[in-house]
Amino acid sequence: MTQKELKAHLKGEDLGGIYLFVGEEDYLKRHYSEEMRKRILTDPALLPFNHLTLEGSTIDFDLLLDAVKSPPMMADYKLIEWDRADFESMKEGALDAFASLSALVAEHPYAVLLFRASQAELDPGTPKRPSSLLKRLSDYAKVVCFDVATDAQLLAWLNSHLAHEGLSATGEALRAMLARVGHRMEILAGEIEKLACYCRVHNTHTVTPELVTLVCSSTAEDDAFGLSNALLRGDRRAAYACLDDLRRRRVEPMLVLGQLTRLFTDLTAVSLLLAEGGSVSSIASALSMNEYKAGLYVKGARARSGAVLGRAVMICREADLAVKAGADPGVRLDLLIAELL
Repeated sequence: MTQKELKAHLKGEDLGGIYLFVGEEDYLKRHYSEEMRKRILTDPALLPFNHLTLEGSTIDFDLLLDAVKSPPMMADYKLIEWDRADFESMKEGALDAFASLSALVAEHPYAVLLFRASQAELDPGTPKRPSSLLKRLSDYAKVVCFDVATDAQLLAWLNSHLAHEGLSATGEALRAMLARVGHRMEILAGEIEKLACYCRVHNTHTVTPELVTLVCSSTAEDDAFGLSNALLRGDRRAAYACLDDLRRRRVEPMLVLGQLTRLFTDLTAVSLLLAEGGSVSSIASALSMNEYKAGLYVKGARARSGAVLGRAVMICREADLAVKAGADPGVRLDLLIAELL
């Protein structure tokens, strides 16, 4: 089930069943959990009878079976939530018990069971290659994977949330916010609140890149740019920490290789334009970049020699050619980082 399908599903009439929220974006897990509570738990006075919250790495199936058999009081549904279940450690017997629980829930359409699991507790794999465990659990539950959003999705989300606060922002400001704050919705949501408070105090309604720099806190991310900076510094520990994080998030090695190649190529171009006396504005225009991004690249290029950047581009090119000739992308990415270090 996709997030869009879940959103539509919560507006329907047939909510009964088992739901399993997985993936990295905890903010969205909490958001849709709250939407489910609002949809089901309409009378606060009946919460003790119609809402059960549980937590633990090992699921108590006997407890859940009894809870499912007990009907809701003066309501259409009964919501049962379980957090932090360690599905990865489940034995065959526990998976069979999960299947039996699903069959019982199907016999009691008023029962809504919601499980939430972290990446460590249930590895979903990738959209193209879901894990075998996730595919098996999908036979018994409505599985929704909340992955880290793309830049395009986050820009639209930021714009919508700022508008909800009565604020407007240019595309430059939104991109500046992603560059400074990062891509985690929970962190971004906190920075939106800070911007809203600042704007209310200063009686302004427009968010600019300068305002983002003034108000929002900078957050370091282990993305391809962070990996590149670690490589250029020769910081072996930071480089492999970034690579480990990218792997944990199931980022495709070819995507990382492409991002590294593009980044070093752009930095080299910026370095050459700087040597010709180019300004941030002229460089942005020449390379079709927004000025905020160009400013970041100018700062990065000034800190590195053209020889260092040129060597990095050549090494990335050789890695790309090796992969196209049949080399394993993951192994070649490991070798690339070792060569750059």
